[in-house]
Amino acid sequence: MKKLSNLNGDFEYELLDENQQVADLREKLVVLYSSPFADILWWELYDPSLTNNGYHKLFYYEQNELKHIILFNYSAKAQKKIFVVNEKIKISIDSIENICYILFYEFAIIEQIIFEKVFESDQKQSPKMIFDKTSNDVIIPNLPNNMDAYMKSLGSSTRKKINLMTNRIAKDFPDFKVYFYEKSDILYEQIEKVVLLNRNRMKTKGEISLLNDTECKIRYQYASTSGFGFLCACEIDGKIIGGTINSVIREHAYMHIIAHDNSYNKYSVGQIALIHATKYLIEEKNIKYYHLLGGTLEYKFRHGGINHELYTIRVFRNNDIFYFFRKIMSVIRTKSKNNKTIICIYTKLRKIKIFYILNYRR
Repeated sequence: MKKLSNLNGDFEYELLDENQQVADLREKLVVLYSSPFADILWWELYDPSLTNNGYHKLFYYEQNELKHIILFNYSAKAQKKIFVVNEKIKISIDSIENICYILFYEFAIIEQIIFEKVFESDQKQSPKMIFDKTSNDVIIPNLPNNMDAYMKSLGSSTRKKINLMTNRIAKDFPDFKVYFYEKSDILYEQIEKVVLLNRNRMKTKGEISLLNDTECKIRYQYASTSGFGFLCACEIDGKIIGGTINSVIREHAYMHIIAHDNSYNKYSVGQIALIHATKYLIEEKNIKYYHLLGGTLEYKFRHGGINHELYTIRVFRNNDIFYFFRKIMSVIRTKSKNNKTIICIYTKLRKIKIFYILNYRR
């Protein structure tokens, strides 16, 4: 193990070869960050090119304790950048500074390191660091120890609607049932049905769903083989009419897809599925945080969701002109708020930056 030190103190690290096998890291990564977005399998399924090219792996220690496992790759289009693969992870700015210190030390050609979608990071920015808020936030209800406490935490109108819809569908369809499936018990047909319901639901709203057949297969592969899959399915006569597709890791659950059959709109089956999934996660899994992920839809807040911002963090080796271009553009984009004049300035600066890269950064 190698040792380095900077203003944040001494630390140790281990940098593995690009082609070294990473299968044994799956459990370590997921447990360390309690997130499927740090899982190697997740990234291999979504971007096979990462598997083909291999990852670089950085093990970062403080006082001999493993704090972070960073997976990173070079962009084929940007040879002087490192992109960190791990997403939606909690990591301190001190750790980011130390990790970048290591990477700049090990890779002399690299001038910029990019952490995308960092979750709830403190914003103690160094002079060479730029924060850009991402377009998507994460909505997370904090779950209490029992379902009664959770229901009491919701607004009175939400509680009334949940009770009304639950009682109405049970009365109109006595064979209405909710089932829970985990890991290898999840069938492809079940995932396919929930995905299809989501696509049809989006279509009726005049929106285009990104859940194509390939996405459906990926969701099934991850749900059934990762060891973290969880499906809540609402059924009538054995037919799925709504549900949620989730991952469950330690005290965290992640809802990836929610959907219901348009024929049962008046029963709000999607929200019935969500409340049953929440009940199961509280009572059977002792889950504390149910990540409803991106998209600030109103129902997420009605179900107790709290908004958490995500940031892309760029760390530069030097305070050169490229850094200042990016800094100015970041400020302008933050302040624009659809102001046409400011957007125009942003666009021109972007062109200047591209010209500079093409002519002076080779």
